Amino acid sequence: MNYDICHSSITYFPLLPLSKTVSFERKVLDIRQMPAQVLFPHWDDEFEFIYVLSGMMEFRVRQKAFLVSSGEGFFLNTGEIHSACTYQSYDCRFVIYRICPSVLFQTEDNPLYQKYIKPLVDHPSFGFLTFVPKVPWQKYILEMIRKMNDICDRPVDGYELKINHFVNEIFYYIFHNVNLSKELSLKESRDLERMKDVMIYLTKTINQKHTLADIASYCHLSNSECCRLFQRNVHLSPVDYLNQLRIHMSLSEIIKHEKKITDIAKMYGFSGSSYFSEMFKKTLGITPRAFYKSVLQQQTLSSNADPIHGRR
Repeated sequence: MNYDICHSSITYFPLLPLSKTVSFERKVLDIRQMPAQVLFPHWDDEFEFIYVLSGMMEFRVRQKAFLVSSGEGFFLNTGEIHSACTYQSYDCRFVIYRICPSVLFQTEDNPLYQKYIKPLVDHPSFGFLTFVPKVPWQKYILEMIRKMNDICDRPVDGYELKINHFVNEIFYYIFHNVNLSKELSLKESRDLERMKDVMIYLTKTINQKHTLADIASYCHLSNSECCRLFQRNVHLSPVDYLNQLRIHMSLSEIIKHEKKITDIAKMYGFSGSSYFSEMFKKTLGITPRAFYKSVLQQQTLSSNADPIHGRR
C-alpha cells in the first residue's frame, strides 16, 4: 500500500495555519493512499472547499455522515470538526482548498466583510454546506471550483488573482442562498467547543497515560456521556480516538527513521514497542517497519519518475 507522504500533515489534527504570505493552499488527495484510508478528525483556522474529482467517499461533519461522489463537494467554515473515510470498495480522489479569510478582505474591519462575511462566519448554525449539481446555485459553485482546479493545474503569473475572484464569487452565491434562521441548540454548541477542547488537550498531552475515566473527568462528563460525545463528533470511542491520534502523529517520526521504535512508542504515550506495533497494524493494516519500507519505495518511484510527466 502506498501512502501520500507529501500530504500526511493533513491527516490528523492540528494543522498549522497558513502563513501570512500565503492566501490559499490546494492539496489533491487519494483516500486509498492516506494512512488508514482516512482523513483523521480535525479542524482548520481557514475556510475549506472540498471537491471530489473521482470515485466516492464517506464524509463526516456535525454528527452526520454523507456519501460524496464525483462532481460533488463541501464548504467548511472555520473551526468545523470533520473527517472522511473510504466507502466500501470505492476509490476516491479529491481536492481540498484551504482559504484564508484575507482572500475576501485584507482586514476584518473592512465594511464589506462586516456586512456580508462576518454574519456567515460567526453564525453558529453555519458550519458547512453540501454542494450537489442538481441544485442550480450549487452547480454554479461546483463549476467555479472546477475552474479553480484548471487554473492551479496550469498556473501562470497572476493566477492567485483569479482564485481570489472565484472565492469572492462563491461567497456571493452562498450569501444569497443560505438560510441562517436555524440556531444551534445550547447543548450542540457546548458539545462542539468541549470536543475541540479535549482534542487539543489530548494532542498536547499525547505522551501521557490516559484512561476513559480521566478523559471524561477532563470533559466534566460521566464515562458514558463522554463516549457519546466522541461518537457524535468523531465517530470513535475516546480510547480509540486517542490511540488512532497517537498512531497518526507518530508517522512523521517513522518517516524520519531517526529513532528506535521503542523511543517513538514512548514519545506518543504507548507502554512499549510491542503494543505500539500492535495498535499501528490495527489502525493502518501494516507494521511500522512495513510502513517505512513503503515510504522508501514511494520515494524511489517518485525520484525515478520523468521530471516533467512523472510529476503529480
